[in-house]
Amino acid sequence: MDFQTSVQDIDEITKQVSVTVPVERVKKEYESSVVQVGRSAKVNGFRQGKVPRHMVEKLMGDRIRFDVTNRLINEALRGAFEEHKLEVVGQPEIDLKEMDTAKPLEFTAKVELYPQPTVSKYLNRTVKVAKREVTEKDIEQSVERVRESKAELKPIEDRKEARKGDVVALSVSIQVGDGEFSRGEPFVDELGSGRLSAEVEDQFVGVAVNDTKEVAINATEEHPNPEFRGKKVTYRGTLHGIFTKSLPVLDDAFVKTLGLEVDSVAALKDKVREQLKKNAEEEVKSESQSALLDLLVQDNPFKVPSALVDDEIRGIVARYGFAGKGANPESIDVDAFRPQFSDFALNRIRCAIIIDRIGAAENIKVEEPDREQMIQRVAEQNGTTVEAARKSLLDKSRIMSFLLEVRRTKILDFLMSKTTVELTEAPKK
Repeated sequence: MDFQTSVQDIDEITKQVSVTVPVERVKKEYESSVVQVGRSAKVNGFRQGKVPRHMVEKLMGDRIRFDVTNRLINEALRGAFEEHKLEVVGQPEIDLKEMDTAKPLEFTAKVELYPQPTVSKYLNRTVKVAKREVTEKDIEQSVERVRESKAELKPIEDRKEARKGDVVALSVSIQVGDGEFSRGEPFVDELGSGRLSAEVEDQFVGVAVNDTKEVAINATEEHPNPEFRGKKVTYRGTLHGIFTKSLPVLDDAFVKTLGLEVDSVAALKDKVREQLKKNAEEEVKSESQSALLDLLVQDNPFKVPSALVDDEIRGIVARYGFAGKGANPESIDVDAFRPQFSDFALNRIRCAIIIDRIGAAENIKVEEPDREQMIQRVAEQNGTTVEAARKSLLDKSRIMSFLLEVRRTKILDFLMSKTTVELTEAPKK
């Protein structure tokens, strides 16, 4: 490489790359471009390819110099990144002294690097998590939800206004803070059930069919949706219909119609109990992992490039539909969402980087059994066959993200095997 490069540290993730391209290389690139442009130039009074050089430079010199400069900058930076082993994220901030093809090309580029922190204190930690208990009340409530899922809805025709206890068919869109409303989604709810929270549902009592109402709440820091916590959340709901609900009788005959491979009420309750216990174990596991990652983030602070945070915000916005269904993450204006999602996105990135760095330190690799275990898990979660899950996950467009998820899952399992989980008393229900 005939470029001269040097790197100066600004901070742990920011570097300034200084580059000088010799004048001989600049002149050679410029001369070559003038000839190439001249061959295809179309100028009145001259045949194509026969335009005099001075005319080419007079009419197109600025554009040629601009293209040559950009091309040399890009080529020089690629070489500098490779030479100095810089893993750059985002776009470099270029400071060009001058654009003169008769002189050496000198410029600096401020770049942000992918963080490579040294992670410590990740083994033999202790986390405290509330234990989960499955009670008979939990089982009864779950069985009741099975009944409700098979309830028959009958339209109410003698009135138009919704009352508490009615089943309502709504289309609901949500605005978080001052952001845009999400696309309206169909939502069926029994007023008073608390699915939308009591303070929201109460506001739809008395609303007439085909009317639209907006309800704003201030979400608490304990809100189940982390994107809502501490934010003003506005629900816009249009009422499309009101219904009464008729529940089936809970007996063995009803149970046999469910397709759950049980033939009695007692067997259904046993199956529900088993599933609830499994869910409780998964909740404890997930909360334990989150608690450990919180400790590791706290004990291993490091800077994260703004470009990574913005990319994560775009992913969150696209995933939850805040920019409309099917929005391309790359086209999302991140400025509108940065205030509400930046902290959440930053924490997700730090957790992912810490997991990856621990995996590198412990030389944890993905083996064939790890892949198959994850495929089996996804198949069970989605209620599909193992072969269907394998075909989907190993598709060319998904395989890299799938393998990354497998590796991070394996690293988390390794960390939890070295972590003590203390179960505290479960909160009273």
